Amino acid sequence: MSAEPDDLTCPVAVPGTSITVEDTPTGAALVFVTTGDLQALLARAQAFVAALHDRHADGHRFADMIATRATATVHDIDHGARIELAATNPSDISALQSEARMHAQHLATGSCKMAM
Repeated sequence: MSAEPDDLTCPVAVPGTSITVEDTPTGAALVFVTTGDLQALLARAQAFVAALHDRHADGHRFADMIATRATATVHDIDHGARIELAATNPSDISALQSEARMHAQHLATGSCKMAM
């Protein structure tokens, strides 16, 4: 890990965590499962949702990187969490789905750090 502060909105920072993405009728779902610390994963998923809804953030957390306006809900699943993203504007559903797939591909590396 780098010397930068831990991103508490980053579910894949929990060792043993993987991600998949699913399209939904209103957007996309980021599905995180872990063989590691389930409680830490759930806490990070909750922090992601809270940060996504707080758009006054500092721009350095993973949740701040979701560009398409969306609402988010988190649901506990077996061994993980499902974050459902719903586009605020129905015309943005496709864009949100594409963005979720792009972020999932990046997150599969095990890091939420975004290249600037």
